[in-house]
Amino acid sequence: MTLSITDIRQANPMYFSKENTKFSGDISCRVLHDKQRKPYLVRLTHQGEHWFDSEHITHWIINPIGISLGILPPLPARFATLADVKKILSKSTVDITSVRRKITV
Repeated sequence: MTLSITDIRQANPMYFSKENTKFSGDISCRVLHDKQRKPYLVRLTHQGEHWFDSEHITHWIINPIGISLGILPPLPARFATLADVKKILSKSTVDITSVRRKITV
């Protein structure tokens, strides 16, 4: 199933509300698919522990998308670049338990 960001936004209007986007620090969102065509919400966001600092550190977060287009909890890793995210998703399937290391910013 190939999904677009519009499909995910329509299915999750509260998740993409102004208030939630500001609270979570999201800068941009997109939908990417792994080789099995499983969709993931990929978000560029501000790093939480530096929320009030003048210098914001950003990273990429991957959230799997459920069957009913619900946004599932994020993978337990943060990625420095979109290329790192695409590298993980380019595998034949993403093993959530193996994506544990944090890629430094």
